[in-house]
Amino acid sequence: MTNTDLEQAVQAAQLGRRLADHPPLVDDVHDVLVDMVMNHLAEAGTRLNIDALARALAVSPTPIREALARMEAEGLVTKEPRRGYLVTRVIGLEELRSMIDFRLLIEPAAAAAAAERVTDAEAAALLDLARSGGSGDTGSAANRVDMVYDATFHDTIASLGGNPWLRDSLVRLRSHLHMYRLYHHAQHAAATTPEHEHIAQAIADRNPDAAAEAMRRHLHTAMRRLDEVFASGTVSAGKRADDT
Repeated sequence: MTNTDLEQAVQAAQLGRRLADHPPLVDDVHDVLVDMVMNHLAEAGTRLNIDALARALAVSPTPIREALARMEAEGLVTKEPRRGYLVTRVIGLEELRSMIDFRLLIEPAAAAAAAERVTDAEAAALLDLARSGGSGDTGSAANRVDMVYDATFHDTIASLGGNPWLRDSLVRLRSHLHMYRLYHHAQHAAATTPEHEHIAQAIADRNPDAAAEAMRRHLHTAMRRLDEVFASGTVSAGKRADDT
């Protein structure tokens, strides 16, 4: 991808067009760049030139650098000597299966613990969150909104479960970033909302066994959706950042 192509990708992003007319905060720049990666306007291996991005967004290089540093911590880009920041690869099917297997070990237990500990106010808030259902859209920013909704829901349950080690393990896994880079193609994100509602209701009912089972079904279904994405041929088995 040339610098011109990179600038055009920024302009293709809905938030990119908006920010070109308004002085952005670092958070805004971060959102534009995440949208580009999540919606595949910047493919795996793309070099994100700071000067080209600054020109496209009409900002100084400083907020670009800060946003890219945040994305590096999130696992969406990598920084390499003499090459700068590159978009990370989309991970492969076997890695995704291993990720789901790990989540199956910890998240049903977190849901059960949440059902045992949740207060009335927390249960009501969790049900509201589950029903909010992300964006319900397929626009440029929708993938990020759905990803944040999903990550927030699962993090909330881990927090309600009261085990900080379990919650930290889930955060470090960054599974939502990896999965939603694939869900964008198949538009499966909206399917998670009723599954989340079942989990939240079991927790609100103070039923640990039902909460664990609902979470287990949700994760197995997520894996089936990912299998469908790969079977459709929409994505490859994972492209590394240096496979240019």
